[in-house]
Amino acid sequence: MVVGVLVVLLVVVWGAPRLFGGGSPKKEEAVRGDARPPRVTGTVSATPGPTGPPSLVGKGLREAQGGASAAGYAVVSHDASDRDDRQWDADGWTVCFQASAGRRDGGRPVLDLGVVRVGAPCPAVDGGKIPWPAMPAVTGMAFARAGQALAPVGFRKVVPESAYSDVALPGVADPWKVCFQDPEPGETVEDPQFGTAYLKLAPPDAPCPERPYATLRP
Repeated sequence: MVVGVLVVLLVVVWGAPRLFGGGSPKKEEAVRGDARPPRVTGTVSATPGPTGPPSLVGKGLREAQGGASAAGYAVVSHDASDRDDRQWDADGWTVCFQASAGRRDGGRPVLDLGVVRVGAPCPAVDGGKIPWPAMPAVTGMAFARAGQALAPVGFRKVVPESAYSDVALPGVADPWKVCFQDPEPGETVEDPQFGTAYLKLAPPDAPCPERPYATLRP
């Protein structure tokens, strides 16, 4: 009788953990899985800062703005001449000078660009006068040679006209000679990229008149 009671007690004790949700902790973890999130290794890369200012002198303002931004810089600009014109159109300006201007725009370093209008020469110093060219003397030259002499000035157009009111220009006036010119020799030519030079010509076998638009055969 006593032996039977002991056997019953052993069965009850051995089966109690299973009846009441107990069991091996390792087996329970295998069933539930690890609820903790996985560990992430490595570091988050920071946005690289600028390594040095790009050289922008000689570039158009719009191109310079794009190059500076790609290198991590913000840009401000000003007229490098003594005119103090505003840069409404970035395509119409060329960079002559660049300098650091501290930090703005959310902490980005800033480049201050001194610019002049496209086609204008850079002044000797930032804020100085633009060294516009002087009109060369081309009177007495053949029209073809005069055009070559005026090329460095950078005129938008060079227009030939007959110096005589009763003589028409030929289709090709290259051998005709220059009798009168506008602008006059030695005159300062401002903004030649927007200007026109007018040359009044006479036939190679005719003298120049005393005044423009005279008649060759009265």
